[in-house]
Amino acid sequence: MLKNIKNIFYLITLITFLSLILVFYFSDTNIRKTNKSRSFYLVNINEKNLEIPLLKNDTDDVIEYRDDIEIYKKSKKKYFFWNLIKK
Repeated sequence: MLKNIKNIFYLITLITFLSLILVFYFSDTNIRKTNKSRSFYLVNINEKNLEIPLLKNDTDDVIEYRDDIEIYKKSKKKYFFWNLIKK
């Protein structure tokens, strides 16, 4: 009997807790505060973006293209396996 009462108490506590959270989360005041906070951060980020200095591009001719594949092909040892089979 005591176990049933304890379980009912836990269930009622859980349902009350969840209902209070949902009521607060979907309340108009919370929605207004959330939207106000988001808009404040958006304005703040836009203002900070205007203050960021633009850097000059100095990456022209930085990449050096090499012909390593052709060098490897030329220096690769040539195998004559198929020539051995033909004979």
